Amino acid sequence: MQQSSADNIQPAPAAATAYNRHLQFSEDRGGLWSSGNSTIVSLNQSTDDEETTSYARIARHFQAEIDISYADLPLIVCGFVSGLVDGLSFNAWGSFSSMQTGNTVFIALGASGQPRYPAYLWAKSLIALCTFITSNILFIQTSRLLGPPRRRSSLILSFAVQSVCLLVAALLVELEVVAPRPENPRAPIQWMQIIPISLLAFQAGGQVCASRILEFDEIPTVVLTSLLCDLLVDPNLLARKNPKRDRRIGAFLALFLGAMTAGGLSKVTSMASSLWFAFGLKLMITLAWMVWKTDRSGKMGKSGGSIV
Repeated sequence: MQQSSADNIQPAPAAATAYNRHLQFSEDRGGLWSSGNSTIVSLNQSTDDEETTSYARIARHFQAEIDISYADLPLIVCGFVSGLVDGLSFNAWGSFSSMQTGNTVFIALGASGQPRYPAYLWAKSLIALCTFITSNILFIQTSRLLGPPRRRSSLILSFAVQSVCLLVAALLVELEVVAPRPENPRAPIQWMQIIPISLLAFQAGGQVCASRILEFDEIPTVVLTSLLCDLLVDPNLLARKNPKRDRRIGAFLALFLGAMTAGGLSKVTSMASSLWFAFGLKLMITLAWMVWKTDRSGKMGKSGGSIV
């Protein structure tokens, strides 16, 4: 049989050459009409670049140092938390969790056999003091190992740990693992109380370290004696503008109101309410560090890179 005339038609050499050049051009450019999956490779590469850029942006955000402007406000809230937990701890368990001056006095009295009641008060105070000291060492050394002192990720980690301590203490009281009623001074000591006391003392140590890291030494968050002294000896006490004086007054009032709130809550609701309230405040501070303004001063971190 004879082939049809259509089968006998051959493409012109010039047309074939142009068509081949078009295919080669498409493959080289990886364009929309490319062959050999070159378009897919191009699109995948673009997606990978976008993901890498997003990851780098997030990494830079958490590795940056925060701007300490208004960072005194979370520390004043921490003072309120100290009032809450110490008001609860002393009222219910006869021991302080944050203010170690009181615990030191109880330990010293215990060495002389006083007071007779509650029994082993010195033991609870000693454990709280030792936990507080250990907490200071761990928080400050961990902060130094993680890099620049005001790095966002370091602050988030510190306050997240403090929040977890408060959460566990609240759960222990709420679930009645620890008696949800104030201790009877003449009853045998309830050793389970040591767990929440230690947790509260541990998170208090983190607060003190944070005040030093953020360079607000006038807001120790857990003690008032030195704060009041520094306030009253300030030569610019009556000046119209004095940020340190304002912070000291705010910290004093915050701790006072926190303790008063703990006492009021103990009358109208469960003992755990003060711990839940403290946990909620610490959690809010932890979340606040995630979106806190970044230091734009171009300060160099330990890694040698510009903190932006």
